[in-house]
Amino acid sequence: MNVAGVVKDWLLIAFSWSVIKDTVTPINLFGYGLAFLGVAYYNHSKLQALKAKDAQKKTTQPDDEEATLLQDRDVKRSDQHN
Repeated sequence: MNVAGVVKDWLLIAFSWSVIKDTVTPINLFGYGLAFLGVAYYNHSKLQALKAKDAQKKTTQPDDEEATLLQDRDVKRSDQHN
């Protein structure tokens, strides 16, 4: 929700600059650029964390098909030994 609030603020600033012809100073532009970089970094780090979590989940938990194949193999081995 905080990121959505920042985007809303950008849209409001763009509207006031383009329609109402409000003044935008270099300091304002620097601040907007810094805020943009912050949001971009936040989104990038969240995406990387989700990818890492997904990759860890895949390596630690066998999928259903693999688990079924392993169980079938174990059953066949125990049948062969009996």
